[in-house]
Amino acid sequence: MSFAQGAAVLAIPGPSPAPDRVLRAMHRASPDIYGEALAAENRAMIAGLRRLAGTAGHVVPYIGNGHAGWEAANVNLLDRGERALALVSGHFGRGWAATARALGIEVEELDFGLAPPDPQRLADRLAQDREGRIRAVLVCQVDTASSARADIPALRAAMGGHPAFLAVDAIASLGCEPLRMDEWGVDLLVSASQKGLMVPPGLAFVWFSDRVKARGRSGLATPYWDWTPRAEAEALWQFWGGTPPVQHIFGMNEALRMLLDEETLPAAWARHEGLARATWAALERWGAGHPGIGALIADPAGRAR
Repeated sequence: MSFAQGAAVLAIPGPSPAPDRVLRAMHRASPDIYGEALAAENRAMIAGLRRLAGTAGHVVPYIGNGHAGWEAANVNLLDRGERALALVSGHFGRGWAATARALGIEVEELDFGLAPPDPQRLADRLAQDREGRIRAVLVCQVDTASSARADIPALRAAMGGHPAFLAVDAIASLGCEPLRMDEWGVDLLVSASQKGLMVPPGLAFVWFSDRVKARGRSGLATPYWDWTPRAEAEALWQFWGGTPPVQHIFGMNEALRMLLDEETLPAAWARHEGLARATWAALERWGAGHPGIGALIADPAGRAR
């Protein structure tokens, strides 16, 4: 016997439920992938993704999930033997570090347990790096596993004059949390379609600054993962390294219209904050009646909205 009526609601960290409008936009036959209509859809998506991240910089798409976004970021930002400093506040921060390490990148972890990264600890560690060996700082804006939310502007400020790039994983947060890439001094941003962007899994995106572009091609960047042809693409296939994911492009544009033009980002951020506050209030009330568990759901500083 089932008590459910209507569409099933799956309350897991992701993939998030895709709105019916997005699914309808995707439910169409593929057009001519060499025609202008689809190329225009793709250009609109790229422009919308720049608005979403708050950047005038470069954005490159890949067919893949968030781990594909990590791979693209790792092989273009860093080279074998170079050092990255990973700020770890849970499973996914540790996972990003592990994927970089597996490529031959030297990765040092600053582990904050389940708490958000401490800007002072970052400043202290970078102050010790007098030779400038640390080439990049990797951090999740929100680590899905812990819900810890990093204060990205504070971390950028803590980096001071150190030349390392600031690379941010916003897979769990983009579209849900304020994120202003250029204003905050973020050099590289990674996200994917399946969470706040409301599209089924299958697209990964990497945004990067002119400062990152100026570092040149990494020895780790293979023909498929090298972002230069995608960032400088003229033909549709060049954006994707081959056949484009047609239905995902239509779905992404529908989601961007909903998020950027209809609801607007400030309203979406406020909606997520309101829903989160209601959820935490309910958990705290429940936890008050279960003392043994209440401590586990206490409100840590910097938890995700």
